[in-house]
Amino acid sequence: MGAALATLAGVGVVVDHQSAVDARDRLRTQALTELDAGIAVLEVTSTLRYDLSLDPARLPAPLRASLPSAGEDRAATYYADGRMWAARRLSSDRVASVTLDDGPVRAARTSLRRRMLVAAGAVLPLTALLGLLVGAGLSRRLRRAAAAAEVISHGGTARCTVGGRDEVAALSRAVDDMADALERRFHVEQAFSADVAHELRTPVAALLSASELLPPGEITDLLRGHVARLRRLVEDLLEVARLDSATEEVSLSVHRLGSLVPGAVVDRDTDVLVDPRRVERIMTNLVANAELHGGGLTDLRVDGPRVVVRDGGAGFPADVLAAGAIRFHSTGKGTGLGLTIVQGQARALGATVTMANPPTGGAEVVVSFQEPGPISGSTGSTVSSG
Repeated sequence: MGAALATLAGVGVVVDHQSAVDARDRLRTQALTELDAGIAVLEVTSTLRYDLSLDPARLPAPLRASLPSAGEDRAATYYADGRMWAARRLSSDRVASVTLDDGPVRAARTSLRRRMLVAAGAVLPLTALLGLLVGAGLSRRLRRAAAAAEVISHGGTARCTVGGRDEVAALSRAVDDMADALERRFHVEQAFSADVAHELRTPVAALLSASELLPPGEITDLLRGHVARLRRLVEDLLEVARLDSATEEVSLSVHRLGSLVPGAVVDRDTDVLVDPRRVERIMTNLVANAELHGGGLTDLRVDGPRVVVRDGGAGFPADVLAAGAIRFHSTGKGTGLGLTIVQGQARALGATVTMANPPTGGAEVVVSFQEPGPISGSTGSTVSSG
């Protein structure tokens, strides 16, 4: 609306100025024509037309100063105070002049302004409506692209394909191409992790069995520790692969949350709809993550359907807070799969995981579980996590 109004106002000012210049030029031409006609009548009949004057004192001082000498057959014009003068020097003491009033010019200009206002009043609503429709369509397409990019940045899947050949359509195609490339890379990564885990499972089991047959000693203990760590990594990879496939059947039943979190301070206990085995996996990974990478567990608390886990470390990195758990994201002390498993298991249970760095320091993870509905009982119900 503002842009349309400014455009119309600008056009109106330009048209009004140009019309004033043209009208003044026509008035000047008319004055010169009247002057030539009056001088011709004077020279032939020695009489003055009613509109011709020979009195130099009547002329404005700027016009008198600009008059050429008597020998030059050239006239001068001057416009001021709504009047147009045209004058020519006939002799040293005689100057022929004509004066025209610009009243008709002002009337025509006023009429033009009135017509422009009427036209602007008719065109402005249409222009504003057209601008609103175009702007709304452009804004809607840009919001669609922005929403898709936001979903993709958080690891989701989205497309924002819009028609057209303009810049917005090119942007949406670029976002879709980026989403396709990221999805392909993610599937390749998933397949690679799952394949590696499956291929390693058998030889790692053989290594574990073989290490149990070694004689006791410091080297044997060191070897067994490394083999056990390798086995946990393989099991974590397999678990992540199962969670990524989203095909596991999840058996949910009603339990008191406090009984599922050993060692927790229970502020307020309540029933939740969960799979106890998956809750155990979530809590095991959170506590291990706090102990190994977070400077030690400082608080483990049950508050209604929520479990709060805090540690005394340096807090989560900014990229983890922004995008959530990043698999294989490590500070050099672990594989980075713990939080990935936590989020995957929580997703299978319909729970939510929130990560933050409290002002008091350290890192905080809050897992909020589902509460049973009014028809839920104590028997388990099987649902698909996909």
